[in-house]
Order: sequence, then C-alpha cells, then structure tokens
Amino acid sequence: MNLRPRRRPVPMIPIVSLVDVMVILLIFFVATTTFRNEKTQVKITLPESRTMGEPVPQAEVRKAITITREQELFLDGSPVQPDALADALKRLKAQSPAARLELEADTGTALGVLMKVWDALRAAGYSVNDVPARIQRAQ
Repeated sequence: MNLRPRRRPVPMIPIVSLVDVMVILLIFFVATTTFRNEKTQVKITLPESRTMGEPVPQAEVRKAITITREQELFLDGSPVQPDALADALKRLKAQSPAARLELEADTGTALGVLMKVWDALRAAGYSVNDVPARIQRAQ
C-alpha cells in the first residue's frame, strides 16, 4: 500500500504560442483599421434616390461645399457668403491645387442657391461635372 499522495500532473499551457498569436492579431488589426477624418458637423438632410446604383466607395477625401436648409453655405466647415464663394474657392485652389470638392446640399435647398454655387465653381476654374453631389441611397 502506497501512503504517499499521488502527484497530479500540472496542466501545461504553452504561453509562448499564445503570445505569438496575440502579436499576429495585433499586427492584423493595426494594418486593417482605417480611421475616419473628422468633418465639421453641419446638420443637413441628404436627398435620397431609389434609382441610382450602389454608391461608389470613396477612397479620397474631398472638401465639402455644404448648403443647409436655411440656405447657409459652408466650405469645408467654414461659413462663406454666397457672393464670396468664388473667391474662397480660388484661394482654396491656390493653396492646394489637388483638392477635390463635393457638394452636400440639404433636401430643401433652393435652386437659386445651387445656381450660385455652380457659377462660383465655374468662376474659380472648377468643372461642375468634377464636383459630385452627395446623395443618400434609399434602403
């Protein structure tokens, strides 16, 4: 008869391989995470379209020309008077010639304000066709 207590084997967890897996996961998450650029928040309701195709993923960041429901204009988050928009666009083009623009207009935007924006774009040397309008796709 053996009176010594039996020694139970200590379970071995291979810590080294767990650390390797954690490092690989960390590298994966760092490499695949994309950070959104903060935009100045201007409250607008984008128009919806049921007949347009899938939205094109935006790989490039564009500076926004925003028109609110109250017909206020913002250029990249800064308020601009409609008559001074052409000069502000010329300054923007001089500072960063590669800057791309997009138009964010509220659903209730008047056509007259849109015409002033398009005229200012042409006066600043931008093609209206190169300035897409952001439209929300209906679900």
